[in-house]
Amino acid sequence: MWIVIALIAPASYAVANIFDTLLTTRSFKNPFTLTFYSSLFNILFIPVLFLFDTPTPISLQVIPIFILLGLINIGYLYPYYKGLQSDETSTAVSFFGIGRIFIPINAFLIVGEKLHFAQYVGVALIMVSVILLSIKPRIEGSIKFSKALRYITCAAFITSFEGVLLKYLFNQGVSISTAISGELAASLLIACSFLMIPHLRQDIKKHFSLFKQKAHLFLTEEIFTFIAFTAESVAIKMAPVSLVKSITIFTPFFILFYAKFFGKRFAHLFNEAQDRKTTIKKIILFMVLSLGIILVSN
Repeated sequence: MWIVIALIAPASYAVANIFDTLLTTRSFKNPFTLTFYSSLFNILFIPVLFLFDTPTPISLQVIPIFILLGLINIGYLYPYYKGLQSDETSTAVSFFGIGRIFIPINAFLIVGEKLHFAQYVGVALIMVSVILLSIKPRIEGSIKFSKALRYITCAAFITSFEGVLLKYLFNQGVSISTAISGELAASLLIACSFLMIPHLRQDIKKHFSLFKQKAHLFLTEEIFTFIAFTAESVAIKMAPVSLVKSITIFTPFFILFYAKFFGKRFAHLFNEAQDRKTTIKKIILFMVLSLGIILVSN
């Protein structure tokens, strides 16, 4: 059952990634401004959580965990948005796979999940596939590596702590609605602190009219992010963190699927090369990456 729930996450994250790319590459070049406006929608989702799951009281000892989750939720967005600005959506998102190396280690250190020898076997496959995906041939014959690799690796490292911290809260008896709403509330407060920084406040104010024009895109993106995050959190409560997080690697496959079937009708939404050679290359390397993650997650 948890696998079905977990698969909702990559299918929904893929939609959110597509809209994030649209917003960050064509409208909001400053990641901090985009982060601020995206975080405002947390106000809408917190009450929704309490309609489906009863909140639970929390102890003082878990408050720092909520603060850390808020920092993670905000902190990864800058390198994430910069990564989307630097490469095709599916390729940039696939680089999150490198973060799966950190997850079993963090899961062992924080919640005591055991490490097995098989987890180390997949590291080489992950590294090889990520490196090949990041290579960008130049016309003169030399090669360069995608800028998105270093940005998304940073974002992946930051988010690798999120799942295990949520698992810790669940182990402490915190309900799903309380855990998610606490993270959303903390991230909203942190994002609002951007207004205290003069140049960020000016940029946020400057883009307010554009935000109103693009509000429907923000809402769509945030709805799918909320669905994905909630499904992932429910699955984490039901199964080991490493296994649940490994499911999200299917996100690039969903992005390619959406681009294939909706790309012609909604071409403006996608930042994907649609030629056969590039698509086949991505699919093969995504499969190698997935195999590596499966081995790491065992």
